Amino acid sequence: MFDLEILLKRFSFEKNNKRFRIYNLIILIAGLSLYLLNNHFLHDINWFFMFYFNDFLAIVVLLSFLNLVYPYKLTNVWLIIIVTVLASFVWEYVALFIKAGAIFDFIDVICYFGSMVIYLILLYFLEGKINTSI
Repeated sequence: MFDLEILLKRFSFEKNNKRFRIYNLIILIAGLSLYLLNNHFLHDINWFFMFYFNDFLAIVVLLSFLNLVYPYKLTNVWLIIIVTVLASFVWEYVALFIKAGAIFDFIDVICYFGSMVIYLILLYFLEGKINTSI
């Protein structure tokens, strides 16, 4: 039988608290601000800012948004990896069938996982630990 209590305990889900949500709101605002800054000014600096910087921000923005609206803390490394893989799949593969002119770019996927690592580092400094339970 499916028991939600066991699942929550297994992945060490904690209820989201106000402090954690405020930190994620700050991360979200910083990520969106960098996105706007890149679109208006930084994209002229070099090829990285033109083609990959927004991809490098994508998972940080997504995870901070999810932690802002989701009632439990999304801090488990394995769940964060699953979210990153699913987002990569949708943004790089499914988009090929939805958006005209979309192309698959493996460097985008690398940027998504780099963004995930940045979020995990931020999470470590915010929480003092990284949840790796399975």
